[in-house]
Amino acid sequence: MHISLSSTTKVHDEVTVDYFKSFTHELKAALPSSSSIFTEAIPVNKALEQLFAVDVVYSFLLNVSRADVFSSEAAVRFSHSKEALNLLRSLKLLKYCYNLPCGQLCNALSSVLAVFDRDYACVFSLLATRVLADRKYGALFMKKLTIASDASAMLKALYKPNADYLLEHDQHAIFPTSIYRQCAGHVTSSQDSCLIEAVMGTTITTTIEICRDVLNPSSKLLSDVYKPLGRCVAVVDERLDGLYGKKLTHYFLENDITFEKLVYRCMEVDKDISTVEKILVDLKSRRVSRNEPVLVVGGGVMADVGGFACALYHRNTPYVMLCTSIVSGIDAGPSPRTCCDGLGYKNVFGAYHPPILTLTDRQFFRTLEPGWIRHGIAEIIKMAVTKDASLFHCLEKAGNRLVQTKFGIENCEPGSEIDQLSESIIAKAMDGYVRSEYGNLWETHQCRPHAYGHTWSPGFELQAGLLHGHAVAIGMGYGAYLSFLEGWISELDFHRILRVMSNVGLSLRHEILQNSDSLWASQLKMTEKRGGNLCAPIPRGNIGICGYLNELSRERLEETLADYQEIVKSYPREGFGIEPHCRDVGLEDPSTVKQHADNAVLRGSISNGHTSGHANGLANGCSNEHDVLSNGHLANGDHTNDMTKDNTSDIELYNKWIAEKQQDRNADEHTSSAIGSKFTSISREDTPHPPEFEQSTLFHNGAEEYACAMSSAPSHDFEVIAEETDKANLFAPCMVGAVEGQFLKMMAQVSGASRILDIGTFTGYSALAFAEGMCADGRVITIEADAKAAAVARSCFARSKNGNKITLVETDARSAVVAMAEAGEKFDIVFLDADKTNYRHYYEAGLKLLRDGGILMADNALCALVYGNDDPVRQSLHEFAQYVRADNRTEQVMLTIREGVLVVRKVNNVQS
Repeated sequence: MHISLSSTTKVHDEVTVDYFKSFTHELKAALPSSSSIFTEAIPVNKALEQLFAVDVVYSFLLNVSRADVFSSEAAVRFSHSKEALNLLRSLKLLKYCYNLPCGQLCNALSSVLAVFDRDYACVFSLLATRVLADRKYGALFMKKLTIASDASAMLKALYKPNADYLLEHDQHAIFPTSIYRQCAGHVTSSQDSCLIEAVMGTTITTTIEICRDVLNPSSKLLSDVYKPLGRCVAVVDERLDGLYGKKLTHYFLENDITFEKLVYRCMEVDKDISTVEKILVDLKSRRVSRNEPVLVVGGGVMADVGGFACALYHRNTPYVMLCTSIVSGIDAGPSPRTCCDGLGYKNVFGAYHPPILTLTDRQFFRTLEPGWIRHGIAEIIKMAVTKDASLFHCLEKAGNRLVQTKFGIENCEPGSEIDQLSESIIAKAMDGYVRSEYGNLWETHQCRPHAYGHTWSPGFELQAGLLHGHAVAIGMGYGAYLSFLEGWISELDFHRILRVMSNVGLSLRHEILQNSDSLWASQLKMTEKRGGNLCAPIPRGNIGICGYLNELSRERLEETLADYQEIVKSYPREGFGIEPHCRDVGLEDPSTVKQHADNAVLRGSISNGHTSGHANGLANGCSNEHDVLSNGHLANGDHTNDMTKDNTSDIELYNKWIAEKQQDRNADEHTSSAIGSKFTSISREDTPHPPEFEQSTLFHNGAEEYACAMSSAPSHDFEVIAEETDKANLFAPCMVGAVEGQFLKMMAQVSGASRILDIGTFTGYSALAFAEGMCADGRVITIEADAKAAAVARSCFARSKNGNKITLVETDARSAVVAMAEAGEKFDIVFLDADKTNYRHYYEAGLKLLRDGGILMADNALCALVYGNDDPVRQSLHEFAQYVRADNRTEQVMLTIREGVLVVRKVNNVQS
């Protein structure tokens, strides 16, 4: 029964499907179903010792431990069926049999047997279940039972010689850091070792599965991973926790697995290095081992930050990705590219770290809004156009039913045409994506079909507040047009591509395309990122085949972009998408939400006489890259002024650039009114409505962050207000913010104000800013009608250093200011930040409340430009500004701080 390595044991050069089949039959003969090993009469430890002592088991484990399971030859041998692929999956585990917990090893053996003999596998799985349930022996590594110093002499005699062999020839198999990675390389050096040349490579294995009802307790996909470990540590998207948190907890409870859940908010703005830091701290506090797979649950943002945290933790910690959205399910989830934003840059930090297991379950799509479904389909279309014509045919056939049924989940029967089409579409998209991505894991070349649509879209996605899928769809449509112009695809195929996007409601165009600067800036940035090549993936030859466009001049971009927009106007909705913006589906608008920034780094963005144009916006492709200085060099697209090409000094170059730009501006009719004698050309006549303003926000990427970085930092008391506002789920942008807060503080300081009226407290930022700028006996009266906001403000004032200077009056401001005026109260500063439609009312009362020479300030005054034409606040603010301008009792100036502050000074000795 006991065969030593030196006797008749046969070492197979190749482990094949037939070898697994032979093992099954031989094991059944050696260990029949009636064997006492399968009864509960034998303790688990004794059953394991008997199992490992069986010749067939020993011989099998010896061979699989020596197998080259990561080779392309092995993949070919097991590629002919789903059952064969399941065997390959088991083989990848069994390769590391010495380091598998006994419960996981028995489970893997049971999976092998199930392929060839289900009845026998059921009997064997009972043993596996007993082992898994045993807290001590289920989690014990097999080598502890076979080759450790306290192992039985019988098992040590069997398994120790092979362990010694592996230690010399394949250290990965005996002492792996991770059972999902292998490294190899060779080093060549000179005789004296003063010159060394080396080549290194890493092999990574992963499994991707399209599954159904993964959180049903009877599903083994997650329990097979975590049951042998005894616990699961999971990082979970906060929104998903609200929807599926109880079901997740119930799954692990039913499978007797300790479940430790870590929850994080995962809006786009949270894809920041600070979120990754929180995850890292939490993983360490749970003492997660570097060979213990973390469970990551969520959509694209969670896939990025959760995966990146695992890449950093112990430099390489495995994770399982449970995808809950279409984008994560076929793109971000299995992607090896993990990342986060930081310092104002998009995806500036990251690592190549794919999950060991990706699970995509359409059942999660049930809770997705139609707009999110539509946005996710764009990532499928890109793979269909550049990689898989059969996938494209499926998309054409399914059409908008994908949105209506949420990929065959709602209002359709299991097994129906749309159910089967949806399953096939997800599977084909996943297959195409990983075939493109995994062959170029570290992006060592830029021939990447899955980047179709992503060359120009970063230039306008954030500026326009677009959902990623809609921005990519526009990029795909424009790329298809360029392909048609190049003669790479037919006009018929060009319109087929447009139709498949239009039919599901994706955008073919957007108003922001009128500004080609954004697209050109993105193209420049992408060319830089792609090693000096544009390498824009677009269809070539036929749908399903990818080519790469490497040249596109600024002139041709503008010309073709204009033509493209005219063409797509003939499509439904004139080419516009359905719910194209983040705000349309309940997400924060990235065009207005302040991005995280590292002030310390930004404060250093101008140093050594050089101006850095890369702070914040350029990484997003959202700045005019050809109009900025970068690292002391002019980044003007063709780099003709690059200082490396002559001996021109930095100062001379900068002065030349300033002169050129000033000359351009003097000649520009749109900017000349702000220069020199042109001041008088500004019209100061009343108009019925505010002028048209193309932008949807006053904030330009980088400007607000830079201003904040160069201003005195707010005290800790303001951090408390921001935190408490967020905790109370109040709309944070209603706070005046750091830059305007510092401005208000300084207005109190330079005016020497001792009494200030703050009309519209919200959560207290402006009141506290005034209080910090006042003398010790100064007084701020602040008025707030909303009880919830007032409660947050009171709490923050009570905890602040200057809160004792503030009196909060919880009442209606309209009647309160009239009562104060009638009572004869006087203030040095009056600040208006309440309901905008009543600004004129507050203004008249405020003038009566101001001492002579006092200052009144109205916040959000420039919102008259950016609010929608049908918004009554837009008209009210415009009429208010014109009313103040015509008032001879005051003089005023409109400042472009944040959303505009109208500063009004009451002229001395003028009756109110």
